[in-house]
Amino acid sequence: MSESNIERFDQLTGVVFSRLYNSFPITLDLNVMEFDEILSPNMAMDPASIYAGGEVFDFFTNTVEWLIEAGYIVSRQDSAYAYTFERCTLTAKALEILKATPSSLGGETLGGTLAAAVKDGATSKLKDLASEVLSKGYGFATTAAINWANSQ
Repeated sequence: MSESNIERFDQLTGVVFSRLYNSFPITLDLNVMEFDEILSPNMAMDPASIYAGGEVFDFFTNTVEWLIEAGYIVSRQDSAYAYTFERCTLTAKALEILKATPSSLGGETLGGTLAAAVKDGATSKLKDLASEVLSKGYGFATTAAINWANSQ
């Protein structure tokens, strides 16, 4: 059974968050070829295919662009390379969410749990955790908007 776009998005997002959390505050370049195990799990991506593009490459680009536009990650430099985002790091909002320690995780941070899920290849857990991070981000944004509106 093939995964839905939301499931693929959650899995890719989880790995992106994990990598950026583990390297924070050091920036990383995010290149589509580094995520081939998620984007194309049944076959290795050929580096030459990057010039042809296609759905897998567009999915990667659109996911990372959405994470940037939603305020979870920052890419500090435009890349001359296709399907690459250079000098990426977590935003303060994303770092705060990933450092949270929900009681459901038994004292472990969301970021640490995400990193462990990536390392263990726990795909289902990775999707759930990424979804939780994004939900918490939505909650933070809603609370901030309400607080701002009430202060006016």
